[in-house]
Amino acid sequence: MKNILFITVIIFFAGCSTTTTIENKSLIPEAPLLKSKAEGYFKAIGTEPFWSLEISEEKIRFQGIEAENEYISPHKEPIGSSDTNVKLYRVKTEGGEMEVSINRQNCSDGMSDLKHDYQVDISLKRDNQKEAINYSGCGNYMADYRLFDVWLLEELEGKKVTLANFSNEIPMLEINSSAKKFSGYAGCNRISGTIFQERELLRFSSIVSTRMSCSETNMENIFLKALQSSTGYKIKNNRLHLINADGVIVVFKKID
Repeated sequence: MKNILFITVIIFFAGCSTTTTIENKSLIPEAPLLKSKAEGYFKAIGTEPFWSLEISEEKIRFQGIEAENEYISPHKEPIGSSDTNVKLYRVKTEGGEMEVSINRQNCSDGMSDLKHDYQVDISLKRDNQKEAINYSGCGNYMADYRLFDVWLLEELEGKKVTLANFSNEIPMLEINSSAKKFSGYAGCNRISGTIFQERELLRFSSIVSTRMSCSETNMENIFLKALQSSTGYKIKNNRLHLINADGVIVVFKKID
């Protein structure tokens, strides 16, 4: 009888353990590559209790471990500039109000080996609650799948470029948005570096280059300066537009 009882207890706890594992995995974000505009461009998770957050161009969705803990509101732009270390979302619906703070700093979610670049703090008050409940966790912006391609320079400082503007070939970039890296050709020298991307924000940094002797008419330095000054981007009609405070500074054409 004792043996039967012991086996029953093992089966019971094994079943509970399996259920918990499945629930935890459902709250872990997918691979950090945004596959469509309908998908969330920012995802976050937290523990104690488990929760998840997804922000897309259409909505902001918070999900607790229980189905009834879901809170959804239409998308709203964050308060302040997009190029800041802290972004604050404040939303209000008939079901309550929520404040989401996204702070750019390294973060550990305490339950996985995933690397997170943002600390997330949420305050959620439902209409049937007297006080707000606070949640803390970690998140990441999803890499834009549209950037993951090969791009050939088409316009520089508002003018069409030709082979005559460069020593050997027209500049091109191959961007790996998931790995946050890029490589390519600047017109005379080969280049590589890293990218920083958030939603409509895009910066090129840590650029390294070979040191070939270039012709005096080569516009490579102008191209590299424009690349380093970009802060944002737009993609339309297979064209990548790099933008800064002065407007569109570089236009690439998709060739892959």
